[in-house]
Amino acid sequence: MRIAILGAGNLGTALGVLLSGGVPGIRAGRHRDVVLWTIEADVAKEILDSRHNSKYLPGVALPRGLHVTLDLEEALRGAEVVVYALPSKVVREVARRAAPVLAAARASASGASPAAPPAAAPALVSASKGLEAGTGLRMSEVVAAERPAGLDAPVLVMAGPSIAHEMARGTPTAVCLAHPDTRVARAVRRQIQTPVLRFRISSDVVGVELGGVLKNAYALLFGLCDGLGLGLNTKAALLPPALQEMSRLGTALGGRRSTFQGLAGLGDLVGTGLSDFSRNRRMGEEMARRRPPDQVLTGFPGVVEGLGSVSTARDLARQRGLRLPILEGLASVAAGEGDPLATIQRLVG
Repeated sequence: MRIAILGAGNLGTALGVLLSGGVPGIRAGRHRDVVLWTIEADVAKEILDSRHNSKYLPGVALPRGLHVTLDLEEALRGAEVVVYALPSKVVREVARRAAPVLAAARASASGASPAAPPAAAPALVSASKGLEAGTGLRMSEVVAAERPAGLDAPVLVMAGPSIAHEMARGTPTAVCLAHPDTRVARAVRRQIQTPVLRFRISSDVVGVELGGVLKNAYALLFGLCDGLGLGLNTKAALLPPALQEMSRLGTALGGRRSTFQGLAGLGDLVGTGLSDFSRNRRMGEEMARRRPPDQVLTGFPGVVEGLGSVSTARDLARQRGLRLPILEGLASVAAGEGDPLATIQRLVG
């Protein structure tokens, strides 16, 4: 089977390693033809030349079976599963570019033999974590909106604690795979599950996706603590109210409360909030030092989704009349208005 991964950042590259069976000492399971698409010519060249992606996943050797291309049409050709592992700000653009390619591929496959059954539409899996600026739409909603007319491709959501550097080195990882029809999610799980990467099935698409979005915003909180030299006592005091706020906003937006108590909420918040590899946590550290985000971002590979998510989530909470002090405090500090230490002291109290 063929899998296209759109985006060669740390998550996309790590998924490429796992799905192509590239973890040393771990049997790959079923054979997959995996292609990684990127717009960054330097990244593609390094992967082709040295089998490394030092910009986004340093120190990890990439398997020969993981292909890379700059050609979106080549990446999508014949794909049975398409994974969107892109920064949220470009998901609509790429999904729009992909639409005619997917439609043409479906038409070509269906017309190859008059006696053959219609070609199945590929499963579209959103692993992007963010809310669209201006609309507040989740990424799965953006992907679904840009599907070609008449293409009945299911759109699923993948979210959960998935630190890319750990996954690529074979650390057992479990994430959620969500679709309103759990039979669809189970069918896709059979296509993409590996000995390292396991999937728990959920029908709560909204809750699973919002868990992946909101944990990036709240991970800034734990980075603030680290940047201020505060310890586990402070972070432990902030974890329950942070999770409670995530749950309140998530349920107000249509998710289930139980989802936020599980892998896609608490699990992902702990993983992202405490990991040394987390860009969002590291951004929180820099916020504690009062460095302007624009200045910090120039030294960060990849995107810090938490910065956009914290302001968008705050606006959504205000629209629904929710009072979420942590989210308000984070947004204030991120904007350079709030004092980091005073904010943490107030929130702990």
